[in-house]
Amino acid sequence: MENHVRFPHLLRSEVLEGLDTGFRKAFLNGCKVEVFQKPAMVYEQGEASDGMRLIAHGYVDVTYIGEDGQQIFLSRERMGSSMGELEAISEEPCTATCTTPANCTLLYCPKPQLFEALKNIDFIKNMARIFQRRQVHDNWHSHISQFGAVGERLRGYLYMLSRNTNKVVETQSYLAAVVGCSRQTVNRELARLRDAGVIAQNGSEIIVLDRAALSEGLIS
Repeated sequence: MENHVRFPHLLRSEVLEGLDTGFRKAFLNGCKVEVFQKPAMVYEQGEASDGMRLIAHGYVDVTYIGEDGQQIFLSRERMGSSMGELEAISEEPCTATCTTPANCTLLYCPKPQLFEALKNIDFIKNMARIFQRRQVHDNWHSHISQFGAVGERLRGYLYMLSRNTNKVVETQSYLAAVVGCSRQTVNRELARLRDAGVIAQNGSEIIVLDRAALSEGLIS
C-alpha cells in the first residue's frame, strides 16, 4: 500500500501544506516507513542528520543536554510534525536529541529526496514557516525557563503539549521532571487549574478545557 493511502493524514502535514496534490502524494510515497516497537533515538545531539522524518503515528520527544550534563525537555512533536531537515540541509550537527516512544511510526526522507523537494518554492516556504515557529518556541522557552514561576512553566508545557490535541496523557512525575519541581508541587498547580476550570483530570489524563487560559500572560 502506498504511503499516501496508508497515512492520508500526512497529506495535510505542515511541510506539505498548500502544495499540489500530486507533489504531496509523490513525496510521501518516496519516503521509507520506519516502525519502532521500542523507544529509539532517531537523532542525537551533536551528530549528523541523515535526512528528514515525518511523524506518522505516535510522537517524538525533543531534549537538549547542556555542558553541565543536565537534560531539559524542549518539546513533544506530534503526528504530522517534521524533524531533522534543518541539519540535513545545512550539514550541521543536530542541535537536540529526538527520541520515539514504543509503537511509533515515522516516514524517512533521505537527503537526495529532500534536496529534490527543495526545488519547489512552496516547499521552501513551508520549511521557512516551520523554522519560524520553532524560533518563536525557542524564544518562549528561554524566557519562561529564566523568568517563569513553577505555575507558569507548567501552564506553558501543558499549552505546548496540547498543540494538536486537548488530551495530555502524562504522569505527574513526568511533568515534575520537565517543569523542574516536585510531584507534590505539580499536584497543587494542577488542582488550581482544575478549580479554575482550565483543565479536567481523569487519572493520568489531563483534558485541556481552556487552552487560551493556559497561555495567558505567556504567549504574545
